Amino acid sequence: MSKRNISIRQCSIADVNSIVKLRRIMFESMGYSDLELLNLADEAANEYFQQSIPTGEFIGWIAEDTQKKAIGSGGVVIDKHPPSPNNLSGKKGYIMSVVVVEEFRKQGIAQKIMEIIIQWLKKQNISIANLHATEMGRKLYKKLGFTDGTEMSMKI
Repeated sequence: MSKRNISIRQCSIADVNSIVKLRRIMFESMGYSDLELLNLADEAANEYFQQSIPTGEFIGWIAEDTQKKAIGSGGVVIDKHPPSPNNLSGKKGYIMSVVVVEEFRKQGIAQKIMEIIIQWLKKQNISIANLHATEMGRKLYKKLGFTDGTEMSMKI
């Protein structure tokens, strides 16, 4: 199936189950295998998206095949930080949940989802976007202009 047979649209509350299933695929492809932990993450994500999609806290996109089956997704949350010389608005887009089911990978779908997210951020006058890249996604993100950064984290 070619990219032109795939449609990408902004998600709604009706897409929560699809988003949760796609995130599960993403986490499994990242090596998560503890079924109990994955199930708990699914439940927590379902609750999060049920609340955050209607309020606009999470903005997401779904890629669908010709049968309207969800085969990919991506989303963004806007974080608000104190303004800085590099970002006078203080707003940053945090891109997440970019995933395409295995049989549709390497067809440009993730790139198209990312381009839609980046255009949406530009329309919102948000000039900084961050994400956490898996090894699978790193090449695409670099191609789109993301740079390796110095972001560090600590699990507390």
